[in-house]
Amino acid sequence: MPRDRKRVDVLILGAGAAGLAAARVLSHAALRVTVIEARPRVGGRILTLHDPRSPVPLELGAEFIHGASADTLPLAQAAGLAVIELPGSHELASAGRFKPMEDFWDLVDRMNHDLARRLASRGKDFPVSAYLDSARVPAARRGLLRDFVQGFYAAHPDRLSAKSLAVETEGGGDEADEVAGKQFRIANGGDALMKWLRDGLDPDRTEVRLSTVAVSVQWKRGGVSVVCRGSSDRAPLLTLSARTALITLPLAVLKAGDVRFDPAVPGKQRALAGIETGQVFKIVLRFREAFWERAEFLKERREQTGSNGRGLNFLHAHGAEVPTWWTSLPVRSPVLTGYVGGVAAEQLLAEDPPSRLERSLVALSDVLAVPRRELEELLDASASHDWRADLFARGAYSYIGVGGNGAPRALGRPVDGTLFFAGEATDGAQIGTVSGALASGRRAAREVLRALE
Repeated sequence: MPRDRKRVDVLILGAGAAGLAAARVLSHAALRVTVIEARPRVGGRILTLHDPRSPVPLELGAEFIHGASADTLPLAQAAGLAVIELPGSHELASAGRFKPMEDFWDLVDRMNHDLARRLASRGKDFPVSAYLDSARVPAARRGLLRDFVQGFYAAHPDRLSAKSLAVETEGGGDEADEVAGKQFRIANGGDALMKWLRDGLDPDRTEVRLSTVAVSVQWKRGGVSVVCRGSSDRAPLLTLSARTALITLPLAVLKAGDVRFDPAVPGKQRALAGIETGQVFKIVLRFREAFWERAEFLKERREQTGSNGRGLNFLHAHGAEVPTWWTSLPVRSPVLTGYVGGVAAEQLLAEDPPSRLERSLVALSDVLAVPRRELEELLDASASHDWRADLFARGAYSYIGVGGNGAPRALGRPVDGTLFFAGEATDGAQIGTVSGALASGRRAAREVLRALE
């Protein structure tokens, strides 16, 4: 087996947001860094399509910056990227009529406060489904909450920790800022931030190896060897060596055991058991025209007089197979994105791609009250990515399971000053977000620097 004779200070597994953020810090601290990435590109679960026929980038993975306090925002601004704030309007679509969801975020806030009170009385964690099954709210509202839990957290309600939601509320309103507060989008596309991170690595101290798949991590205190192969199964194995390794692989990849640790790290297996991988189905549809912007279209569907001058932003339709849709506002374009998470997403992902598109069009037809055939005639292109079937992701993003609130911190804890861990699953406060990945990468980089002093 060939061995790379150049022993570096840090091997970073994964060139997603966490890995690149860590590599930037470490390379500028004069450490020698090699980043190992299985894909032929950087960015991980940020996947942006730049279609010359589309006026906006098409985001098939992470898209939004949730909240003005998110770690992503100052980085995007430092990179000189155009960051746009989304309108705050969300509407409920039912029977071909749209109405503002002005009190919905109050309902979410009440759920989180109720969860905190129930936790105080029970004294132990429980699944969010226990609340949804017994909440004293109208059935329609309870259904919207269930859609929200499955969509926003990509979670199975019977696996999602009640404490993980209640803690956010008790901790000073992070949930309100992230969910009901300001949201932003990088106009240049999320991949522009990843490119900026990579371009900012010290070229004299950093190597990024794309299409290089880590197979095993052999380690002892003060030394690590990572066995890799090329993207083809027939490619010869290569061993890379370093003083330390920083693991930023997705939770589901670690759970699947795709990378073997020798010796094993039992504490990490216990931590992995406390965190769940959420699944989402996201589809981007580009039409020949933005027909939903027509004044007559909105006038026929909106119940509130005087609201028709405001463009469509987010639409929510409880009961639809794809219940959440959004436009590209404040940029006007003929692009609609459909989204569903949790159990419903898994059901759609079990279908083949043509069936997913067909069922998405049927759902959109119901949501917009537009004949399905008319939608098909107006449709110009569609795009989607199955993160569950992607072997280098095996899922969308993470959430905390029942009883697992200490798991993200445990997963991120260094081992013998030699193995370090980062990624959105290691940041309990921002789990499931790009901000969490970025923050965790910088946190782990600081830990490496302390260990190598």
